[in-house]
Amino acid sequence: MIKKAKDLVRSNARLKLEIGSGFAPRKNGWITLDRSCEADLCWDLMLPLPFPDDSISIIYSSHVLEHFYYSDLMQLLKSCFRCLKSGGEFSACVPNAGLYVKGYLDPTNFDKGFLTYKPAVISELKMDIINYIAYMDGHHKYMFDEENIVEVLKKAGFTSVKLRQFDPNLDLQERDYESIYVSAIKP
Repeated sequence: MIKKAKDLVRSNARLKLEIGSGFAPRKNGWITLDRSCEADLCWDLMLPLPFPDDSISIIYSSHVLEHFYYSDLMQLLKSCFRCLKSGGEFSACVPNAGLYVKGYLDPTNFDKGFLTYKPAVISELKMDIINYIAYMDGHHKYMFDEENIVEVLKKAGFTSVKLRQFDPNLDLQERDYESIYVSAIKP
C-alpha cells in the first residue's frame, strides 16, 4: 500500500486526498483513503498516513475526526500535517456538538429530526440529546464546537486556521444542518 501511495504522489503534482471517505461518492480528481476497501487506498487511519513528507496539496475529511479519541486524533492530524506540502490545506467538516448542547438547554427549540441515526437514539429526553451526539452508539469519541476545532488544528501545527462556509464541491448537503467547516494551512 505504501508503494501505491508513493506511485500516486509521483503521478500527481497536485495530489488531493480525502481521508475517511467511506462509501461517500468520489469527488472528481480526488484520491480516497479509508478502512473500507471501496476506497482507492484501503488504510487504517490509526496508522501514520502512507505518503511521503510534503507530498499532498490538500487533505479533506468529512465527519471523520469525531471518531478518534483525542490522543489518536492528534496523531492523525500530525500525520496529515507531515504529508502536506508547505502551503497545503487541511479542510474538514465535523458535527457541531454545540447544537445538541443547545438542545439540552432548550429542548423546546431543538429539532428532534436531527436525531437521524436510529441505533443512537435512546430517547428524546434532554440528556439523551447529549448522549446521541457524544457517543453515536459507540462511534463518536470526541466532540467539537466552533471554538475547539480551531484550537485542535492549531495544536497540530496548522496556521491560518479559520471556520469556512459550506462548499458544495466538497461537503455533503445532507449534513449541512449539523456541521462545522474549517480550513487550515501548513506553513
